[in-house]
Amino acid sequence: MTSNGFVLQRGFKALTIAAWLLLVGGRLLLALQAADLGDGAPLAAFSFAVVLPASAVLLLLGLPAARTLEGILMRVGTLLQLLLLLALPTLSLHLLLGLPLVFLLVELFVTRVPEQWRQPVQQCVLKRAWN
Repeated sequence: MTSNGFVLQRGFKALTIAAWLLLVGGRLLLALQAADLGDGAPLAAFSFAVVLPASAVLLLLGLPAARTLEGILMRVGTLLQLLLLLALPTLSLHLLLGLPLVFLLVELFVTRVPEQWRQPVQQCVLKRAWN
């Protein structure tokens, strides 16, 4: 059997989907409540501020196995950044502008963090995909 790359652990995927459901549902309720009070701006911006990042999260979760460890870690970092974007709408511009920082942190994690600290994190989030 040969390795086909890296995939996300089922538990991490389940937690990500649960967080996604909570955040999207919460943002929808807040937008509907604001519209009920006469402020239609949150509901008008819902498609761009919530649906777009939420769709990107689902797209990233549905991607096939990544060939490299760095690739799957960058996917994890982007997922977490998008969940933060959904959770903290007032900081959305700063979070989007900081997305390249995720890639820098992944490179630092892979190249500079000692193996004894890196291994437990990788085991919680990643697993190898086998043919």
